[in-house]
Amino acid sequence: MDPLNQNQLNKNRPILFIVFISVLALLGIVAGVNLIYSSVQELPQQSSSQLSQQPNQVTSGHVIANDDGSKMVVQDSFVKNTSNLNYDSNSSNIQTPKPDALTAAAYLVGNVKTGKIYLSSDIDKVLPVASMSKLMTAIVATNKFTSTTTIEITPADMSVATDTSLIGAGEKFSLKEILYPLLLNSSNIAAEAIASTYVGTSTSTSTSIFTSRLAFLSDMSSTAWEIGMPTTYFADPSGLDEHNQASANDIFVLAQYLYSSRPDILAITRVAHYSVATTTDHGAHSFDSIHPFVNDSRFIGGKTGRTTSAGETMLTMLNISGQPIAFIVLHSDFGARALDTNLLIKKYLELGI
Repeated sequence: MDPLNQNQLNKNRPILFIVFISVLALLGIVAGVNLIYSSVQELPQQSSSQLSQQPNQVTSGHVIANDDGSKMVVQDSFVKNTSNLNYDSNSSNIQTPKPDALTAAAYLVGNVKTGKIYLSSDIDKVLPVASMSKLMTAIVATNKFTSTTTIEITPADMSVATDTSLIGAGEKFSLKEILYPLLLNSSNIAAEAIASTYVGTSTSTSTSIFTSRLAFLSDMSSTAWEIGMPTTYFADPSGLDEHNQASANDIFVLAQYLYSSRPDILAITRVAHYSVATTTDHGAHSFDSIHPFVNDSRFIGGKTGRTTSAGETMLTMLNISGQPIAFIVLHSDFGARALDTNLLIKKYLELGI
């Protein structure tokens, strides 16, 4: 070989080596990318139906609110709570209620006129009662106020979970008017406004007058004890607090008291719809009952409740063959209180009384 060409080749060898290595590296990268792509293509793909079955995914149904402001989605005959994952993560409370199985942790069926109990389970078990508390709120309010007492909604009252009554800060209602959103819509705002309006007498001196939400709550609990509800306690006027508790037996006593002594409150609870017109004190509002049995011709009265801690609760009083029968369920599964009550009605009718 020509010495000059040999010398030139020797100079180019390092460059050729670098080019060769670079080509090999590029081929390796291309092969790696192809391998990854092939692997991805071979992974099983989730269908839209599979995705819809993943936890906390909702594909159908409509949203309803708990008394505590959390949200639930009604799907067919059951409700899925989408706000408190700690409560529902075990899935024990997320199920379709069986048509022949009661879900209530405690229940009672009894005649409120005679006091006879026909069906019961764990009636002395103390459980959260949720918005059934508002029955006592109404009792104490009507004991302490006149029907024309002005109840003003303050910004502080609006701090609780919202409700379907749509009453707002700055509005003023008579006690007679505000009992309707309290007992029909189960308004937490109305409950707080009533309690914060309370004027009581200090325990230290009978001449000292003061305004106190705590005094109203004290009256709620003491009134319960006076009428024969020893296990009952109220920590707030709405039932949002999980410490608002009672037994099914205590709720039966309350039902007896309402039937015999407070037909005025029962009369409000069996109203399906109530409207107030615009005045200088408040806007126009329509209040609608959320009780599942309000349109049942046998309905005497009652109250619902629903929070995460209480599950679903309900008092339903029906006139069956001329007898006032109370159906009480505590801590039913979400979406199951009406089903539970219907099962109890069926079981009661099967007794042939």
